[in-house]
Amino acid sequence: MRKFILAIISILFINLISNAQNVYFSLSNNAKFLKKNSTDTLKTPFVGGFQKPQFNKIDLNNDGIKDLVIFDGLGNKVFTYVWQNSAWVYAPVYEKYFKNISQWLKLADFNCDGKEDIFTASGQSFTLEPGQFVKNNSIRYLQNTSTKPNQFIFQQKVNCFSVIDNGFEDCLEYTPTDVGVIEDMNNDGKLDVLYSPAQSNYFNLYENTRPTGMCDSIAFGLKVISWGHFNYKVNSHGFNFGLPAYYLFKGGKHVNNSFSVFDLDADGDKDFIFGDGFFPTLIYVKNGKELNTLGRDSFITEDTIFPRNTYVPKDMIWPTPYFSDFDNDGITDMVLTTNEPAVVKNTNNVCFYKNMAASNSVPANFQFVKENFLQEDMIDLGGNSKPVFVDIDNDDDQDIIVATQGNYLSTLNNFDQLYLYKNIGTKTNPVFSLVDTNFANIQADVRLNLTNVIPTFGDLNGDGKKDMILGWYNGYLHYFENTSTGNDISFTKRDSNYFNINCGIQIAPQLVDLNKDGKLDLVIGKYNGTLAYYQNTGTVTQPNFTSAPTVDSLGKISVRSREDTYGNAIPSVYDIDNDGIFEALIGSYSKSVVLFTDITSNPDIKARRIANIFKDDAEMAADSIMQGIYSSVTIANIDADASPEVLIGNQRGGLRLYKSNILGKISLSASNDLGEQTFEAKIYPNPAKNKLTIETDLLNEKAQVSIINILGATVINQTMPRGTQSATVELINLNAGVYFVKIQTETGKQLVKRLVIE
Repeated sequence: MRKFILAIISILFINLISNAQNVYFSLSNNAKFLKKNSTDTLKTPFVGGFQKPQFNKIDLNNDGIKDLVIFDGLGNKVFTYVWQNSAWVYAPVYEKYFKNISQWLKLADFNCDGKEDIFTASGQSFTLEPGQFVKNNSIRYLQNTSTKPNQFIFQQKVNCFSVIDNGFEDCLEYTPTDVGVIEDMNNDGKLDVLYSPAQSNYFNLYENTRPTGMCDSIAFGLKVISWGHFNYKVNSHGFNFGLPAYYLFKGGKHVNNSFSVFDLDADGDKDFIFGDGFFPTLIYVKNGKELNTLGRDSFITEDTIFPRNTYVPKDMIWPTPYFSDFDNDGITDMVLTTNEPAVVKNTNNVCFYKNMAASNSVPANFQFVKENFLQEDMIDLGGNSKPVFVDIDNDDDQDIIVATQGNYLSTLNNFDQLYLYKNIGTKTNPVFSLVDTNFANIQADVRLNLTNVIPTFGDLNGDGKKDMILGWYNGYLHYFENTSTGNDISFTKRDSNYFNINCGIQIAPQLVDLNKDGKLDLVIGKYNGTLAYYQNTGTVTQPNFTSAPTVDSLGKISVRSREDTYGNAIPSVYDIDNDGIFEALIGSYSKSVVLFTDITSNPDIKARRIANIFKDDAEMAADSIMQGIYSSVTIANIDADASPEVLIGNQRGGLRLYKSNILGKISLSASNDLGEQTFEAKIYPNPAKNKLTIETDLLNEKAQVSIINILGATVINQTMPRGTQSATVELINLNAGVYFVKIQTETGKQLVKRLVIE
């Protein structure tokens, strides 16, 4: 029986290992980027950029100090920072715990256990049970059920907070585009909800009606319609005061707003701070509760430029305030940013205002400190960053060209520009410096502004210099010849309709010799999420393409999600493991970056998808990490080692760098993943306890030794250097059981042996 069980395990293992994932990409901070007009380098260049960030606090590392969880509604991306040595330190290790968050995020303790819970937008994708009724414009509640320090578990409790209104039960509404309030509004120790109904100009207060002491009970009631006896004058950016209860819709109906409550004047009630989707300044509205004869919240005066007597940005539409202790000095500060995803200033748009008051018991005194809070140490170019690695100056190291909307103040998000980061370091130790924000002057002499541009580079005329093909929104290709001389980099546009190729809107071209005939072909990512292949039938000095694709659905690949009507494929075809078979990393609209292997010009070959390829910290398993919508990707070896780097852009305007970790052959095209056992090896002792010795007849090849459990997971990786025929592997941290030892050489030879650990 024992032999039979081991035989079954071996069969299962062979099946697992034949589909084993032999590559993943780990977040890297190795490449250096200089700050603008400085010789200092950015501390964390690859955070990924902010567009419309939302700020919450929770103790992430169990040190008793509240840390930051930042949620960006543009792409539903979470960022985590911990407070260390009196500064905020980016700590992506905690981001994996904040999943399935949509549109907005609030962290607050709902069930009285001292741990912050999650509140976020509801929707059909997050129902607890199939077919269960849920409204899209409502609130999901995920309870913090964590029991271990530094590890978080959030368990969804309800699809929506229910409320009884006039005898009818319904979901409590919460407009998903707005930033509203979930906090204790009446100082009874229970969280309430304040929001502005869609298409209205007033604010409703829903009071938490659970009985005192019943912290797990979920019950809300509509306490006040038109809370505070005021409403918003939509067109004039001000408020009407002194209104009777239920007085609604005076003036226009509102669409977009952000608001918060905070006791600014330290008089014991909650004042109101409001931002509008069409105006650049906040409004501070004073609560006159102490003057109301019934002791009710009643707003009496306003200041339409808040905060006064300090810097107020005039170009930040839809300003959104967040109140918290952002420098951990015990006094509540303010961060002012935007909730607008498009037509707004999108760089240096997170303003930090320090509260200069002596304590929270006296009126707040907010003074402007900086406009790039947390952004000062990251690359954040604005909107739609699309990077491409290229040795643009032929000095044998990789530079970076980034297509971007750039700073809204210069482009108004109406056209794109190319930024050039030159590698001023070395081939093995890259240091990138921004030297040109109008590279190739691509907007010159164009009839329509070039938007959603994506460049690709390659020598198309055989002169040794890399030319540029530029794809853009309307689907046509622009050809720019590299006319550089010496150190002077210049490009001249030669064609605005390259070979009459058009793949629809928002195309993403890449020059690559896909059929390996020595000539550069075109692979074009399409709006529908597929790839088109155009074979170069010309010569190395005079290319020729037909206007119709050679293969219209390369590899039968699609990166379009079921719920989306488009995919926005942006390919980077590259032989990652250097085995002669192409892989393709592909950016997309909503699937982030995906990996396919077995990429070939053969129209009958179906590419194979490899899932769960990114790791944002060493402790986590590789996962399909969300990089944000409209992600783009480029890959190259930028430090001259054995593993290439992957650079990812996104709609928020940031960049994210990953290092490839190649554990074996990625493709299955040439052979079974186990390969032929063309060398011998001994492993002993077997069964083993604390150590394992491996002896091989290899001499002139480097080998990778992997210990793999019966579930197919690699638990130990170790390298046998070239010229070494034996190695010792420490097994101290492995549990008793059956494992497999996989030995793979740098030329693809593989051998697998069974190992028992006692």
